[in-house]
Parts: sequence; structure tokens; C-alpha cells
Amino acid sequence: MAGPGAASGRVVANTSSIGEMRAACDAGLRDFLRARGYEEMHTHTDVKLVLGYVGALFCAIDFAYSWKHPFSATKWFSYISVSVYVVTSVLALVYSYAVQRDTFFVGYNKAKGHVVSAGSRTKQGDPTYRLTLTTRPIRGRQDPPVFNSKPVELAQPFAAWFFDDGEFAAARFNADVEAAINALLAKKSS
Repeated sequence: MAGPGAASGRVVANTSSIGEMRAACDAGLRDFLRARGYEEMHTHTDVKLVLGYVGALFCAIDFAYSWKHPFSATKWFSYISVSVYVVTSVLALVYSYAVQRDTFFVGYNKAKGHVVSAGSRTKQGDPTYRLTLTTRPIRGRQDPPVFNSKPVELAQPFAAWFFDDGEFAAARFNADVEAAINALLAKKSS
């Protein structure tokens, strides 16, 4: 994603790679929201890490047990540990596809009293960045200023945010995202 100009603060992406441009836009949005006072929540990553650690822990225990005892005495635990590893891996995969989906940023702003989630997607062969923003109040807050809203979607071709040489036009991107976030926070669920 970052090219030779990244050290000078420039973000340069290969304009023939939709994946690189999407990653640059995702990073740009993440930086934009952090600059606006949103602290990133890592719940999705934490859930997948816990599932992975549980599976790996069972395999490590199986390895240690098998090291000290013959295979015939430990194969029952090997069956259990492999089964647990498969189940936790499948749960992490299902979590990624069913719960996390395209979400790459979830952040909260205590001063404003809400959580913003951002998800992005692209289609093969279509150089359009599709950003979906949603918001909800921070759990436990008695006077939420923003209620669960309908998502705001922003779809722009990458050419709107990248120069011909692949440099990311952060000012244009930030202006479009600012307008989308203002629209999101102005909406109330009905």
C-alpha cells in the first residue's frame, strides 16, 4: 500500500490494484476518525484471537501430554484437541463472515456519546469504493444523543480520491467522509 513517498507522509497506491486503493482508503478513514476523537474498539479482533488461542492451547496441551506418554495412551486427547481446534477455527470463520463482515473500524467517542462502525467493500473489476457507516449510542448511557440510525452509504470511484500517479488525495477523501458522517449523525431512526 505505501509506496516510496510514504516516509514523507504521502500515501501512494498502485492505481491498477483495487485492493491497494481500498486499503489506502480504509487507512485514511481510520486516521480521519482517530483525529476526530474516536477511540478504536478491538472487539472483533479480540473474539477471533480468543478462539484461536483456545484451539492452539488445546493443541499445545496435547503436544505436552503426548511428549510424556505413548501415542496409544494419548490418542483420545488428540482426538479431542483436534476437534476443539477445528470447532474454534470454524467459529472464528463464521464470526468473520456473519458478524464482522466488511467492518474494519469500530470506534467510540465518549464526548459525543456514540459508537461509529465503518465497513467497506469493492467488487471485482469495479473501481468503486463503497463505504457504509453506522452509529449507535454507547451502552449504558442514559441520554444517548444519537439513536441507532440507518446506515449511510458512500460510493465513489477511486479516481475521485487518487491522483494519476497513485497518490492518495486525503483532503478530498476527508471532505467526503466528513459529509457522510454529518449525514449519519443527523439521521435518527424512526
